[in-house]
Amino acid sequence: MSMDSRYKEKIRKLLALSQSDNEHEAEAAKRQAKKLMAKYHINADELDIVTINARPLVRKGTKEYENSLICAIERISGCYAIIRAKRTCGKWGRVIEFTGLERDAELAAYSFDVLLQQVEEARKTFVKKVDRSAKAADLYCEGWMDTATCKLVNVFGRRERPVSVEKNMGKRYPDIKSANIRSVSLGVVFGGGEYLNLGCQDGEHANLNVAAGDQREPQLQIGGVQ
Repeated sequence: MSMDSRYKEKIRKLLALSQSDNEHEAEAAKRQAKKLMAKYHINADELDIVTINARPLVRKGTKEYENSLICAIERISGCYAIIRAKRTCGKWGRVIEFTGLERDAELAAYSFDVLLQQVEEARKTFVKKVDRSAKAADLYCEGWMDTATCKLVNVFGRRERPVSVEKNMGKRYPDIKSANIRSVSLGVVFGGGEYLNLGCQDGEHANLNVAAGDQREPQLQIGGVQ
């Protein structure tokens, strides 16, 4: 959990305590909450903004289909996505952070984890039955992700990024801008078009299993709040 998130959590608890029936306790909690908000420049509309980590990637870089998934989620979820390098047990990997309103960030991390797990399973089947080469499998996964990410609209709907999230990220990262991830050329792959199309067809079977409205599954915090 980041320092900013810890202070936000403390302020949330103080504000909840400020609703106590004990008048003196409530007033003391309210004063302390205001003091912390002023000291750390935290506005009331920022208290619902959190950062959730998706499942880490145990690799130095991200693959093209993973970048496509990250960009698609960022574009539709109302969240910002940041890829950070992280060294664990002597190995470098990548952690994807989704920052936004609490439920949006939870759903963003959930969507990343679920779709990535499904494309990895689809890749194994493709390699076993169709083509064992890494380039062919990557092409297949790109096609798979192209159609699978279209289903994100069923999770998030169509919406703009909340102004409070824009302001929060602008304050934390003044120079932040949307990532313009360059495509990596895979070179000429025999049957590449066929593999891409096969991936597109199989991506239609992607399943997010998220109920609408307040009926969304409670076990969404796969990555955990930072």
